[in-house]
Amino acid sequence: TSHHTAAILPQTRHTSSSHRRRAATRRTTISMLRASRLRSLARDISFAGVAGGSADFVCQRLESGLAVLPPDEAAPSYDCRRSFAFSTFTGLYIGGVCTPLYSLYPRIAASLFRSPSPNVSGAVATLCDNFVHVPFLYLPAFYLGTGALRGESSAEMADGLRRNWAMSVASCLSFWLPAQFVIFSMVPAAYRVRCVASCDFVWNVALSFIAHRREPISDAPPAMMQADS
Repeated sequence: TSHHTAAILPQTRHTSSSHRRRAATRRTTISMLRASRLRSLARDISFAGVAGGSADFVCQRLESGLAVLPPDEAAPSYDCRRSFAFSTFTGLYIGGVCTPLYSLYPRIAASLFRSPSPNVSGAVATLCDNFVHVPFLYLPAFYLGTGALRGESSAEMADGLRRNWAMSVASCLSFWLPAQFVIFSMVPAAYRVRCVASCDFVWNVALSFIAHRREPISDAPPAMMQADS
């Protein structure tokens, strides 16, 4: 019995050592994956934030150059806090919130269709984003979030959302329906947020104008309404 026990002990020690090595390897792999995801998330947030802030800067320059002012009124100065609010919100929402959100769309497509093609999956994602996410989550969060960062009162934030919601949704649909169909159908999932953030530069210029216009667009001449959309 003693010889049998002595023969088993080295095997037991070897097995325990193998388990420890495998456990250490798993922990290292998990840590590396988490670090990689955090770096990717940081890149997405930074990229989206820079795109949002740059878009608002361009919008403010265009507003200043195109503004028709009375002779005794000076052109408005650059509003740093407005760009900061736009950049911060866009970075955190587009770079942060949209990353897990976009991963849900393929699951929705798979639950509706058996083995959906890339075009079908892209169409489902586009419809979900433009008819559910943007009107009822993104735009309210945008007007409330940027308003809070700019120091607006709750009444001012609610009024901005109420006045600009319909125009913002219409502008979103005209721009993002074709753009997101291409993105969700053809762009690999890992690059979709950054691709959206790149296209977001153009959209954010329009959204910044809509959000900060002095008068409702419905009061503007028809030609201006078409140009603004």
